[in-house]
Amino acid sequence: MTFIRTSLKGMICLIAFFLMTSCQKESTQITNNPFINNADPTLVQDWTSLSIDLSNACNGFNDLISSRAHYYMALTMYEALLPGLRNYQTLQVRLANFQTTLPVADQSKNYNWMIVSNHALAIVATELFKASGTQNLERITQLRDKYVKIASNELNEEIIRNSKELGNEIGWKIRDYSLLDGRSDAHLNNYPVFSLPSKEGCWIPTPPDYSAKLLLPYWGETTPALVENVVGILPSRLLLYNTSQSSIMYSEAVEVYNMTNNLSASQREHYEYWNQAKDHEATALNHNLLLMLQLCEDKGLRLDQTLELYVRMAITIYDGYILSWKTKYTYNLLRPSSYIKQNINRYFIPDYSCNPVPDFVSENALVYSACSELFGNYFGYRTSFMDYTQSSRANLRESKRYFESFNIMAKEAAYVDLFSAAYFRTSIDIGFQMGFDLSQNVLSLKLQY
Repeated sequence: MTFIRTSLKGMICLIAFFLMTSCQKESTQITNNPFINNADPTLVQDWTSLSIDLSNACNGFNDLISSRAHYYMALTMYEALLPGLRNYQTLQVRLANFQTTLPVADQSKNYNWMIVSNHALAIVATELFKASGTQNLERITQLRDKYVKIASNELNEEIIRNSKELGNEIGWKIRDYSLLDGRSDAHLNNYPVFSLPSKEGCWIPTPPDYSAKLLLPYWGETTPALVENVVGILPSRLLLYNTSQSSIMYSEAVEVYNMTNNLSASQREHYEYWNQAKDHEATALNHNLLLMLQLCEDKGLRLDQTLELYVRMAITIYDGYILSWKTKYTYNLLRPSSYIKQNINRYFIPDYSCNPVPDFVSENALVYSACSELFGNYFGYRTSFMDYTQSSRANLRESKRYFESFNIMAKEAAYVDLFSAAYFRTSIDIGFQMGFDLSQNVLSLKLQY
Protein backbone atom coordinates (compact mmCIF):
# COMPACT_ATOMS: atom_id res chain seq x y z
CA MET A 1 0.00 0.00 0.00
CA THR A 2 2.86 2.35 0.77
CA PHE A 3 4.18 1.83 -2.77
CA ILE A 4 0.77 2.57 -4.31
CA ARG A 5 0.25 5.73 -2.23
CA THR A 6 3.75 7.01 -3.05
CA SER A 7 3.32 6.29 -6.76
CA LEU A 8 -0.11 7.92 -6.80
CA LYS A 9 1.28 11.02 -5.12
CA GLY A 10 4.15 11.13 -7.60
CA MET A 11 1.79 10.76 -10.51
CA ILE A 12 -0.37 13.65 -9.28
CA CYS A 13 2.72 15.86 -9.02
CA LEU A 14 3.87 14.82 -12.47
CA ILE A 15 0.46 15.56 -14.00
CA ALA A 16 0.39 18.95 -12.30
CA PHE A 17 3.83 19.73 -13.72
CA PHE A 18 2.75 18.88 -17.27
CA LEU A 19 -0.45 20.92 -16.90
CA MET A 20 1.60 23.92 -15.82
CA THR A 21 4.13 23.61 -18.63
CA SER A 22 1.46 22.95 -21.26
CA CYS A 23 -0.06 26.35 -20.51
CA GLN A 24 3.14 27.99 -21.73
CA LYS A 25 3.01 28.72 -25.47
CA GLU A 26 6.77 28.76 -25.88
CA SER A 27 8.48 25.37 -26.06
CA THR A 28 11.75 25.46 -24.15
CA GLN A 29 13.14 22.54 -26.09
CA ILE A 30 12.47 24.14 -29.46
CA THR A 31 13.38 27.74 -28.72
CA ASN A 32 16.18 27.48 -26.19
CA ASN A 33 18.00 24.35 -27.34
CA PRO A 34 20.45 25.83 -29.87
CA PHE A 35 21.11 22.58 -31.72
CA ILE A 36 18.78 20.68 -34.07
CA ASN A 37 21.17 18.02 -35.41
CA ASN A 38 18.99 15.19 -34.09
CA ALA A 39 15.69 16.71 -35.19
CA ASP A 40 13.22 15.07 -37.55
CA PRO A 41 14.41 15.56 -41.17
CA THR A 42 10.90 16.11 -42.57
CA LEU A 43 11.56 19.75 -43.50
CA VAL A 44 14.58 18.75 -45.61
CA GLN A 45 12.62 15.94 -47.24
CA ASP A 46 9.54 18.06 -47.94
CA TRP A 47 11.41 20.90 -49.60
CA THR A 48 13.60 18.52 -51.61
CA SER A 49 10.55 16.60 -52.85
CA LEU A 50 8.77 19.82 -53.77
CA SER A 51 11.85 21.04 -55.63
CA ILE A 52 11.86 17.85 -57.70
CA ASP A 53 8.18 18.27 -58.54
CA LEU A 54 8.49 21.95 -59.41
CA SER A 55 11.54 21.50 -61.62
CA ASN A 56 9.62 18.84 -63.56
CA ALA A 57 6.74 21.29 -64.02
CA CYS A 58 8.86 24.20 -65.31
CA ASN A 59 8.75 24.88 -69.03
CA GLY A 60 12.25 24.79 -70.48
CA PHE A 61 13.78 22.93 -67.54
CA ASN A 62 16.00 19.90 -68.10
CA ASP A 63 18.50 18.11 -65.88
CA LEU A 64 21.10 20.86 -66.29
CA ILE A 65 18.80 23.70 -65.31
CA SER A 66 17.14 21.62 -62.59
CA SER A 67 20.55 20.80 -61.10
CA ARG A 68 21.19 24.53 -60.78
CA ALA A 69 17.91 24.98 -58.90
CA HIS A 70 18.71 22.12 -56.51
CA TYR A 71 22.15 23.58 -55.85
CA TYR A 72 20.69 26.89 -54.68
CA MET A 73 17.89 25.20 -52.74
CA ALA A 74 20.37 22.97 -50.89
CA LEU A 75 22.66 25.92 -50.21
CA THR A 76 19.75 27.97 -48.84
CA MET A 77 18.59 25.13 -46.62
CA TYR A 78 22.09 24.54 -45.27
CA GLU A 79 23.03 28.15 -44.54
CA ALA A 80 19.66 28.98 -42.97
CA LEU A 81 19.77 25.96 -40.66
CA LEU A 82 23.49 26.37 -39.92
CA PRO A 83 23.19 28.33 -36.62
CA GLY A 84 21.23 25.40 -35.21
CA LEU A 85 23.72 22.73 -36.31
CA ARG A 86 26.41 21.73 -33.83
CA ASN A 87 29.95 21.60 -35.31
CA TYR A 88 28.97 22.60 -38.86
CA GLN A 89 30.63 25.46 -40.75
CA THR A 90 29.45 27.88 -43.41
CA LEU A 91 30.13 27.41 -47.11
CA GLN A 92 30.56 31.15 -47.64
CA VAL A 93 33.84 31.96 -49.40
CA ARG A 94 34.60 28.25 -49.82
CA LEU A 95 32.28 27.88 -52.83
CA ALA A 96 32.97 29.64 -56.12
CA ASN A 97 31.70 33.25 -56.15
CA PHE A 98 29.94 32.71 -52.81
CA GLN A 99 31.44 35.86 -51.34
CA THR A 100 28.03 37.09 -50.19
CA THR A 101 27.79 38.02 -46.52
CA LEU A 102 24.54 36.48 -45.34
CA PRO A 103 22.37 38.13 -42.68
CA VAL A 104 23.04 36.82 -39.18
CA ALA A 105 20.83 36.43 -36.15
CA ASP A 106 20.44 39.26 -33.67
CA GLN A 107 21.91 37.90 -30.43
CA SER A 108 19.25 39.71 -28.41
CA LYS A 109 16.45 37.80 -30.14
CA ASN A 110 15.22 34.20 -30.14
CA TYR A 111 14.72 32.23 -33.35
CA ASN A 112 13.44 28.90 -34.56
CA TRP A 113 15.85 27.69 -37.23
CA MET A 114 13.24 25.53 -38.95
CA ILE A 115 11.11 28.62 -39.60
CA VAL A 116 14.16 30.64 -40.65
CA SER A 117 15.05 27.99 -43.24
CA ASN A 118 11.42 27.50 -44.22
CA HIS A 119 10.97 31.16 -45.17
CA ALA A 120 14.36 31.43 -46.88
CA LEU A 121 13.49 28.38 -48.98
CA ALA A 122 10.10 29.81 -49.92
CA ILE A 123 11.76 32.98 -51.27
CA VAL A 124 14.40 31.11 -53.27
CA ALA A 125 11.97 28.47 -54.57
CA THR A 126 9.55 31.12 -55.80
CA GLU A 127 12.36 32.81 -57.73
CA LEU A 128 13.85 29.60 -59.14
CA PHE A 129 10.60 27.91 -60.16
CA LYS A 130 8.62 30.84 -61.59
CA ALA A 131 8.17 28.91 -64.83
CA SER A 132 6.18 26.18 -63.04
CA GLY A 133 2.96 28.24 -63.13
CA THR A 134 0.58 29.76 -60.60
CA GLN A 135 -0.84 26.51 -59.23
CA ASN A 136 2.59 25.04 -58.59
CA LEU A 137 3.86 28.24 -56.99
CA GLU A 138 0.92 28.02 -54.61
CA ARG A 139 2.41 24.74 -53.37
CA ILE A 140 5.42 26.73 -52.14
CA THR A 141 3.14 28.96 -50.09
CA GLN A 142 1.24 25.95 -48.75
CA LEU A 143 4.42 24.19 -47.62
CA ARG A 144 5.76 27.37 -46.04
CA ASP A 145 2.50 27.97 -44.17
CA LYS A 146 2.35 24.34 -43.05
CA TYR A 147 5.51 24.77 -40.98
CA VAL A 148 4.41 28.15 -39.64
CA LYS A 149 1.16 26.57 -38.48
CA ILE A 150 3.03 23.76 -36.73
CA ALA A 151 5.32 26.27 -35.04
CA SER A 152 2.44 28.51 -33.96
CA ASN A 153 1.21 25.73 -31.69
CA GLU A 154 4.51 25.72 -29.80
CA LEU A 155 6.19 29.12 -30.18
CA ASN A 156 5.24 32.65 -29.26
CA GLU A 157 4.53 35.19 -31.99
CA GLU A 158 7.74 37.12 -31.41
CA ILE A 159 9.96 34.10 -32.12
CA ILE A 160 7.96 33.28 -35.25
CA ARG A 161 8.18 36.89 -36.45
CA ASN A 162 11.94 37.05 -35.81
CA SER A 163 12.43 33.78 -37.67
CA LYS A 164 10.34 34.84 -40.67
CA GLU A 165 12.21 38.13 -41.01
CA LEU A 166 15.66 36.55 -40.83
CA GLY A 167 14.63 33.77 -43.22
CA ASN A 168 13.32 36.27 -45.76
CA GLU A 169 16.56 38.26 -45.57
CA ILE A 170 18.69 35.15 -46.11
CA GLY A 171 16.44 34.02 -48.97
CA TRP A 172 16.79 37.28 -50.89
CA LYS A 173 20.56 37.32 -50.38
CA ILE A 174 20.96 33.83 -51.82
CA ARG A 175 18.59 34.73 -54.64
CA ASP A 176 20.93 37.65 -55.48
CA TYR A 177 23.91 35.28 -55.34
CA SER A 178 22.16 32.91 -57.76
CA LEU A 179 21.98 35.65 -60.39
CA LEU A 180 25.77 35.92 -60.56
CA ASP A 181 26.08 32.72 -62.62
CA GLY A 182 24.20 34.30 -65.54
CA ARG A 183 22.00 31.23 -66.01
CA SER A 184 18.74 32.39 -64.39
CA ASP A 185 17.04 32.70 -67.80
CA ALA A 186 18.62 29.65 -69.46
CA HIS A 187 15.24 27.88 -69.57
CA LEU A 188 13.96 30.55 -71.96
CA ASN A 189 16.38 29.45 -74.68
CA ASN A 190 17.66 25.87 -74.52
CA TYR A 191 19.13 26.15 -78.02
CA PRO A 192 21.10 29.40 -78.38
CA VAL A 193 23.04 30.13 -81.55
CA PHE A 194 26.30 28.20 -81.54
CA SER A 195 28.81 27.44 -84.29
CA LEU A 196 30.68 24.17 -84.21
CA PRO A 197 34.19 24.05 -85.63
CA SER A 198 34.35 22.79 -89.19
CA LYS A 199 36.40 19.63 -88.99
CA GLU A 200 36.13 15.94 -89.70
CA GLY A 201 34.45 13.88 -86.99
CA CYS A 202 32.58 16.81 -85.52
CA TRP A 203 29.01 16.46 -84.24
CA ILE A 204 26.23 16.55 -86.82
CA PRO A 205 22.44 16.23 -86.38
CA THR A 206 21.77 12.74 -85.10
CA PRO A 207 19.13 10.18 -86.14
CA PRO A 208 16.30 9.54 -85.54
CA ASP A 209 15.40 13.16 -84.66
CA TYR A 210 18.05 15.05 -86.63
CA SER A 211 17.72 18.11 -84.40
CA ALA A 212 20.07 20.72 -85.83
CA LYS A 213 20.19 22.86 -82.68
CA LEU A 214 22.55 21.94 -79.87
CA LEU A 215 21.31 21.79 -76.27
CA LEU A 216 22.74 24.51 -73.99
CA PRO A 217 26.16 24.62 -75.70
CA TYR A 218 27.49 27.27 -73.28
CA TRP A 219 26.58 25.41 -70.08
CA GLY A 220 30.15 24.20 -69.63
CA GLU A 221 31.17 27.81 -69.01
CA THR A 222 28.87 28.06 -65.97
CA THR A 223 30.62 28.78 -62.67
CA PRO A 224 30.67 25.49 -60.69
CA ALA A 225 30.20 25.12 -56.96
CA LEU A 226 33.77 23.80 -56.63
CA VAL A 227 36.24 25.17 -59.19
CA GLU A 228 38.43 22.07 -58.88
CA ASN A 229 35.55 19.97 -60.21
CA VAL A 230 35.88 21.60 -63.62
CA VAL A 231 39.42 22.94 -63.81
CA GLY A 232 41.14 19.97 -62.20
CA ILE A 233 39.38 17.02 -63.83
CA LEU A 234 40.40 15.98 -67.34
CA PRO A 235 39.70 12.81 -69.34
CA SER A 236 42.43 10.23 -68.82
CA ARG A 237 42.33 9.37 -72.51
CA LEU A 238 40.54 10.62 -75.61
CA LEU A 239 38.46 8.90 -78.24
CA LEU A 240 40.03 10.05 -81.50
CA TYR A 241 38.06 10.23 -84.72
CA ASN A 242 39.25 7.54 -87.10
CA THR A 243 37.49 5.73 -89.95
CA SER A 244 40.04 2.93 -90.24
CA GLN A 245 38.51 -0.48 -89.61
CA SER A 246 41.41 -1.24 -87.27
CA SER A 247 40.74 1.84 -85.11
CA ILE A 248 39.19 1.89 -81.64
CA MET A 249 36.38 4.15 -82.82
CA TYR A 250 35.41 1.82 -85.64
CA SER A 251 35.43 -1.26 -83.39
CA GLU A 252 33.29 0.52 -80.80
CA ALA A 253 30.87 1.65 -83.52
CA VAL A 254 30.55 -1.95 -84.69
CA GLU A 255 29.83 -2.99 -81.10
CA VAL A 256 27.02 -0.42 -80.86
CA TYR A 257 25.68 -1.35 -84.31
CA ASN A 258 25.53 -5.07 -83.51
CA MET A 259 24.04 -4.45 -80.09
CA THR A 260 21.27 -2.13 -81.28
CA ASN A 261 20.30 -4.50 -84.08
CA ASN A 262 20.02 -7.50 -81.77
CA LEU A 263 18.39 -6.19 -78.61
CA SER A 264 16.54 -8.86 -76.65
CA ALA A 265 13.22 -8.23 -74.92
CA SER A 266 15.06 -8.24 -71.60
CA GLN A 267 17.55 -5.63 -72.79
CA ARG A 268 14.73 -3.41 -74.03
CA GLU A 269 13.04 -3.66 -70.64
CA HIS A 270 16.28 -2.72 -68.94
CA TYR A 271 16.67 0.27 -71.22
CA GLU A 272 13.14 1.49 -70.51
CA TYR A 273 13.92 1.55 -66.79
CA TRP A 274 16.55 4.22 -67.45
CA ASN A 275 14.85 5.88 -70.42
CA GLN A 276 14.52 9.51 -69.38
CA ALA A 277 12.46 10.30 -72.48
CA LYS A 278 9.61 8.24 -71.01
CA ASP A 279 9.37 9.76 -67.54
CA HIS A 280 10.87 12.61 -65.48
CA GLU A 281 11.64 10.17 -62.67
CA ALA A 282 14.08 8.31 -64.92
CA THR A 283 16.45 11.23 -65.50
CA ALA A 284 19.84 10.92 -63.84
CA LEU A 285 19.13 13.90 -61.59
CA ASN A 286 15.68 12.85 -60.41
CA HIS A 287 16.54 9.16 -60.10
CA ASN A 288 19.47 9.87 -57.80
CA LEU A 289 17.65 12.46 -55.70
CA LEU A 290 14.61 10.21 -55.30
CA LEU A 291 16.90 7.36 -54.27
CA MET A 292 18.57 9.69 -51.76
CA LEU A 293 15.20 10.48 -50.18
CA GLN A 294 14.27 6.80 -50.10
CA LEU A 295 17.54 5.74 -48.47
CA CYS A 296 17.51 8.55 -45.90
CA GLU A 297 14.04 7.50 -44.81
CA ASP A 298 14.80 3.77 -44.87
CA LYS A 299 17.95 4.23 -42.78
CA GLY A 300 16.37 6.73 -40.38
CA LEU A 301 18.92 9.49 -40.92
CA ARG A 302 18.79 12.55 -38.67
CA LEU A 303 18.18 16.08 -39.93
CA ASP A 304 21.89 16.96 -40.10
CA GLN A 305 22.76 13.73 -41.94
CA THR A 306 19.95 14.14 -44.47
CA LEU A 307 20.84 17.78 -45.05
CA GLU A 308 24.54 17.03 -45.45
CA LEU A 309 23.87 14.36 -48.06
CA TYR A 310 21.49 16.63 -49.98
CA VAL A 311 24.09 19.40 -50.08
CA ARG A 312 26.76 17.04 -51.39
CA MET A 313 24.36 15.50 -53.91
CA ALA A 314 23.29 18.92 -55.18
CA ILE A 315 26.89 20.06 -55.64
CA THR A 316 27.82 16.77 -57.29
CA ILE A 317 25.03 16.81 -59.85
CA TYR A 318 25.32 20.53 -60.59
CA ASP A 319 29.08 20.37 -61.12
CA GLY A 320 28.75 17.02 -62.89
CA TYR A 321 26.66 18.50 -65.67
CA ILE A 322 28.94 21.52 -65.99
CA LEU A 323 31.99 19.25 -66.28
CA SER A 324 30.39 16.92 -68.81
CA TRP A 325 29.15 19.83 -70.94
CA LYS A 326 32.55 21.53 -70.82
CA THR A 327 34.13 18.29 -72.04
CA LYS A 328 31.50 17.70 -74.74
CA TYR A 329 31.95 21.13 -76.26
CA THR A 330 35.72 20.94 -76.05
CA TYR A 331 35.93 17.88 -78.30
CA ASN A 332 32.59 18.16 -80.19
CA LEU A 333 32.69 14.50 -81.19
CA LEU A 334 29.94 13.00 -83.35
CA ARG A 335 27.53 10.38 -81.97
CA PRO A 336 27.89 6.64 -82.76
CA SER A 337 24.69 6.68 -84.83
CA SER A 338 26.16 9.33 -87.14
CA TYR A 339 29.45 7.45 -87.43
CA ILE A 340 27.61 4.22 -88.24
CA LYS A 341 25.62 5.92 -91.01
CA GLN A 342 28.81 7.32 -92.51
CA ASN A 343 31.03 4.24 -92.24
CA ILE A 344 29.03 1.05 -91.66
CA ASN A 345 25.40 1.26 -92.80
CA ARG A 346 24.02 4.45 -94.33
CA TYR A 347 20.45 3.30 -93.62
CA PHE A 348 21.03 2.87 -89.91
CA ILE A 349 18.39 4.46 -87.65
CA PRO A 350 18.49 3.75 -83.89
CA ASP A 351 15.26 2.90 -82.09
CA TYR A 352 15.81 5.54 -79.42
CA SER A 353 16.51 9.26 -79.57
CA CYS A 354 19.09 11.18 -77.56
CA ASN A 355 19.79 14.79 -76.68
CA PRO A 356 21.38 16.93 -79.42
CA VAL A 357 24.82 17.20 -77.81
CA PRO A 358 28.29 15.88 -78.72
CA ASP A 359 29.27 12.39 -77.64
CA PHE A 360 32.39 12.69 -75.49
CA VAL A 361 31.76 12.24 -72.54
CA SER A 362 28.59 10.58 -71.26
CA GLU A 363 26.85 12.83 -68.73
CA ASN A 364 24.79 9.90 -67.45
CA ALA A 365 27.92 7.89 -66.71
CA LEU A 366 29.54 10.86 -64.98
CA VAL A 367 26.55 11.75 -62.80
CA TYR A 368 25.57 8.19 -61.84
CA SER A 369 29.18 7.30 -61.04
CA ALA A 370 29.66 10.36 -58.82
CA CYS A 371 26.36 9.84 -56.99
CA SER A 372 27.07 6.15 -56.42
CA GLU A 373 30.29 7.12 -54.63
CA LEU A 374 28.36 9.44 -52.33
CA PHE A 375 25.81 6.73 -51.58
CA GLY A 376 28.59 4.25 -50.90
CA ASN A 377 30.33 6.68 -48.56
CA TYR A 378 27.16 7.34 -46.54
CA PHE A 379 25.45 3.94 -46.61
CA GLY A 380 28.23 1.44 -47.33
CA TYR A 381 29.90 0.42 -50.58
CA ARG A 382 28.62 -3.15 -50.34
CA THR A 383 25.08 -2.22 -49.32
CA SER A 384 22.37 -3.94 -51.35
CA PHE A 385 19.01 -2.24 -51.77
CA MET A 386 15.66 -2.18 -53.51
CA ASP A 387 15.13 0.79 -55.80
CA TYR A 388 11.51 1.94 -55.47
CA THR A 389 12.01 5.28 -57.20
CA GLN A 390 10.31 4.19 -60.44
CA SER A 391 7.38 2.36 -58.83
CA SER A 392 4.78 4.89 -60.01
CA ARG A 393 5.63 4.38 -63.70
CA ALA A 394 2.84 2.47 -65.41
CA ASN A 395 4.91 1.87 -68.57
CA LEU A 396 7.32 -0.50 -66.79
CA ARG A 397 6.72 -4.21 -66.40
CA GLU A 398 9.27 -4.25 -63.58
CA SER A 399 9.12 -0.95 -61.72
CA LYS A 400 11.11 -2.03 -58.65
CA ARG A 401 14.69 -3.22 -58.97
CA TYR A 402 17.13 -4.92 -56.62
CA PHE A 403 20.82 -3.98 -56.79
CA GLU A 404 23.78 -5.58 -55.02
CA SER A 405 25.55 -2.22 -54.66
CA PHE A 406 25.36 1.42 -55.69
CA ASN A 407 28.26 0.94 -58.10
CA ILE A 408 26.43 -1.88 -59.88
CA MET A 409 23.37 0.31 -60.28
CA ALA A 410 25.47 3.19 -61.64
CA LYS A 411 27.21 0.97 -64.19
CA GLU A 412 23.92 -0.40 -65.48
CA ALA A 413 22.53 3.12 -65.79
CA ALA A 414 25.65 4.27 -67.65
CA TYR A 415 26.27 1.39 -70.05
CA VAL A 416 22.63 0.95 -71.02
CA ASP A 417 23.23 3.89 -73.38
CA LEU A 418 25.05 1.48 -75.68
CA PHE A 419 21.61 0.04 -76.48
CA SER A 420 20.44 3.35 -77.96
CA ALA A 421 23.59 4.20 -79.95
CA ALA A 422 23.90 7.32 -77.81
CA TYR A 423 27.53 6.84 -76.76
CA PHE A 424 30.70 5.04 -77.69
CA ARG A 425 31.99 2.74 -74.95
CA THR A 426 35.05 4.93 -74.34
CA SER A 427 32.81 7.95 -73.71
CA ILE A 428 31.01 5.97 -71.02
CA ASP A 429 34.25 4.61 -69.54
CA ILE A 430 35.84 8.04 -69.26
CA GLY A 431 32.65 9.66 -68.02
CA PHE A 432 32.50 7.08 -65.25
CA GLN A 433 36.11 7.78 -64.24
CA MET A 434 35.58 11.53 -64.23
CA GLY A 435 32.49 11.07 -62.07
CA PHE A 436 34.58 9.22 -59.52
CA ASP A 437 37.18 12.02 -59.48
CA LEU A 438 34.46 14.63 -59.01
CA SER A 439 32.90 12.71 -56.13
CA GLN A 440 36.22 12.67 -54.27
CA ASN A 441 36.41 16.46 -54.45
CA VAL A 442 32.88 16.77 -53.09
CA LEU A 443 33.51 14.28 -50.30
CA SER A 444 36.67 16.23 -49.37
CA LEU A 445 34.61 19.37 -48.78
CA LYS A 446 34.55 19.78 -44.99
CA LEU A 447 31.11 20.61 -43.65
CA GLN A 448 31.89 19.83 -40.02
CA TYR A 449 34.64 21.27 -37.85
